[in-house]
Amino acid sequence: MKVHKKFKNSRLLFAFIATTITFGLVSAGYSIKKKPSGKLETYVPMPPRSNGAAAMGLGDRTGSPIGGASSSCANCHSGGAFAPTISIDVKDASMNSITSYVPGTTYTIEYTVAAGSGSPSGYGFQGVALNASNGAAGSLVSALTSNTQIVTIGGVDYLEHQGASSSGVFQSSWTAPAAGSGAVSIYGRGLATNGNGGTSGDATSASVVFGLTEIVPTTISYPGTPYCANDSDPTPVQTGEQGGTFSAPAGVAINASTGVIDISNSSEGTYQIDYTYSQGTTSFGVTIYPTYSETAAATICSNETYTFGTQVLNASNAGLNTAIFQSQNGCDSTVVLDLSVLTAPNETTTATICSNETYTFGTQVLDASNAGLNTEIFQVANGCDSTVVLDLIVETIDDQITFNQMTLTATQTGATYQWLDCLNGFQPIAGETNQSFTPSNDGNYAVEITVNGCSDTSSCFLIEIIGVDELNTSTKELIKIVDLMGRETTFKPNTPLLYIYSDGTRVRVMQIEE
Repeated sequence: MKVHKKFKNSRLLFAFIATTITFGLVSAGYSIKKKPSGKLETYVPMPPRSNGAAAMGLGDRTGSPIGGASSSCANCHSGGAFAPTISIDVKDASMNSITSYVPGTTYTIEYTVAAGSGSPSGYGFQGVALNASNGAAGSLVSALTSNTQIVTIGGVDYLEHQGASSSGVFQSSWTAPAAGSGAVSIYGRGLATNGNGGTSGDATSASVVFGLTEIVPTTISYPGTPYCANDSDPTPVQTGEQGGTFSAPAGVAINASTGVIDISNSSEGTYQIDYTYSQGTTSFGVTIYPTYSETAAATICSNETYTFGTQVLNASNAGLNTAIFQSQNGCDSTVVLDLSVLTAPNETTTATICSNETYTFGTQVLDASNAGLNTEIFQVANGCDSTVVLDLIVETIDDQITFNQMTLTATQTGATYQWLDCLNGFQPIAGETNQSFTPSNDGNYAVEITVNGCSDTSSCFLIEIIGVDELNTSTKELIKIVDLMGRETTFKPNTPLLYIYSDGTRVRVMQIEE
């Protein structure tokens, strides 16, 4: 042995050589005995060490992509003629073999090593579960058989022998990866040993792989729920296993194969829809609301409107009208409205008043200035408005008097008459009820005229029979003479005139020539 210069100390050099020899002997199946003093004494053969490759620090020997195809137990164990085989089985809680896993579920992985020939003294193996990215697929929970151990390398769990197994059966509980992990590949390689304490005369199996597919959770849903009775028939959304059977309680008309719900033939309520498939049953709640249909009635006056949903109805819409409303649960409510229209009579009437009278017409007080047509709104017994047009007739009386040859005549014809004595408190003059009146004495006279119940009194007409001498002897100064039309004139015998004097007095004079 060539000694490097750094080993100048003989004790260190001896320790290095001793350590090297010790590792070599241990690997060859020997042990080193020491004296109490610590010095090496003898070399004694030790029992063969039988442990898994992972535990020995040799890594993956399953033939998986991690170790590669060349990574085999045969690198050490060879020469045997046992022709071993290895099989892999995955079992559920009922110990039924499976080929698909439910994410997060715990299963049993079982490796079985068997000899094709000969009688091996024992068996060993190594196995690993990987995902599509060659990472850890799930996790090994615990070894279930003796001579079986779990070793973790780089976050990946390996299951392998810990000492030779006479049965060749190795089991461990395994928890499947989370949802979305996809397919799982379980690799394994077996070993048959001859028990000679070394690796010669042993034989290894070929690497095998067992595939598991992920079971997508089976679910159903009806995204449109709640439904209205007039909605389209809903189809369920499914994940996972197809081909199951749909069922529902009484009240729901459902297609058992497709899960389509016949809404129009289903009853109002909330129901659990079940979907039964090979692995069990999944459920989803569905609510069905009714649609409503009702008839209502309303009454309006002929001049009114009625708001019905988005419609504004009037008298022309009398009868049945339809509108769609939304109920509190969002479903349609169809309402048919029977609209009745009340009528109120519109009429025209007449009334007659005297020129000095008033007439109350609704809220109006009419007088002679309102002669003709007047309109008022009244409310009849049914509450509707009635429009009344009043033709107001004002009875007018011509209160003028003409004078001709000592006779006073009322201009108004077709009336009743009563001549009055203005100087005697407008006392009626007995027997003077004709249209004309011829006074026999000087005086001041008027006439009361009655037409259709209306009466009016003329102005007083002064008659004085005086001579020219009497007129000239008056102490008052006569300013001017005017006729009954107010036109200034001169003396005219036998003609009613108005004499205006200097003291402001006015005298109506009829001067009769004798």
